[in-house]
Amino acid sequence: MILVSILGDFHSSIFPLYYELKEKISRHIVVYDDSFSEIKKYKTTIDSLSRFNKKHSLDIVTEEFKLDEDSLQSIEGLIRRIKELDNTLNNVYINTTDGLANISIVLASKLLDKGVSLLAYDMYENSYNLTTKDSMKNITIKSSMGIEDHLLLKGLVVESQEDVSFAHRYQAQILDLFNTYSDELEYLKKDIFHQTTKNKNKYPRALQLVNHMGLDIIRDAKVITGGLFEYYVYLMVKDLGFDDIKVGMKVHKKLNNEITVENEFDILLMKDNHLHMIECKFTKNINLQELVYKYAALINLIDDDGRIMILTNKHDYNSNLYDKTKIGLNNHRRAFLNKIALRGSILRNKKLFLDDVEAIFL
Repeated sequence: MILVSILGDFHSSIFPLYYELKEKISRHIVVYDDSFSEIKKYKTTIDSLSRFNKKHSLDIVTEEFKLDEDSLQSIEGLIRRIKELDNTLNNVYINTTDGLANISIVLASKLLDKGVSLLAYDMYENSYNLTTKDSMKNITIKSSMGIEDHLLLKGLVVESQEDVSFAHRYQAQILDLFNTYSDELEYLKKDIFHQTTKNKNKYPRALQLVNHMGLDIIRDAKVITGGLFEYYVYLMVKDLGFDDIKVGMKVHKKLNNEITVENEFDILLMKDNHLHMIECKFTKNINLQELVYKYAALINLIDDDGRIMILTNKHDYNSNLYDKTKIGLNNHRRAFLNKIALRGSILRNKKLFLDDVEAIFL
């Protein structure tokens, strides 16, 4: 198969179909416009494809084709190149998903009735249309990317992630700690934060559970005050039907050859080629405005249509955003408009949380 991909605005313009068809592709022509922004995007895409092919030992020839989308002559040059590779055109598939519309229109008008097949991916349905001169059929995507491959193809480099085997090994203790002794854990966290033991008599069972997990309140302070809650949330969602889940993943993206920008995600959830995130803040004292602005800026980094849920330990789990009489909801409303769900304590609202996970992510 010769796959022709027209570089568009979104990750989904190329990669879900490339992933689905990777075992059939012999040559991949990546088409992009000659504008500066498109050239920069192309370089990132080619680097990601190269790393992906190497990781999966794929023998795919990647070829670039730069053109001027406003020039018919330039697009006809692409047509000539396609015919050089396969004059029958029967093995040529053009991915028109979110590509530059003018290029797709010209290619379809000149090649569809000569044997070329057109592909168009629907990221909302996780399926694609296969169109020939005589037919069109909808095909459901069978291969869902794992989180690491998704991030790789987004141009991100994974630095590290937490080992969820810890959560499985100590599942009973983690669940008991939060379901039964969360009030004690609050006192333990305060002592760790203030580097004191003055409240030690208020968290005997919580300390016993923490010690049973092999955690030291000094050496493992970060795990106790934050990581354990991430594991708790992971244990709640791990069997709900996600394709892949990662905890505590640290990534970076290159700004240039010398500078990278790092980010850390508490829980990443993959479903049907969409990557979502849960941010876990087991505290009542949190700057919601800062969090909303941060993740509103990050949401497109992880996925074109991803969703984010931010969990805190505030008493109110959810709020009616349309209640004009209720004050203090500006952060919640701003979050909602940016595909972010702000939520309070899940310890007192487990069913509401699980219903939310299904409605928002699944």
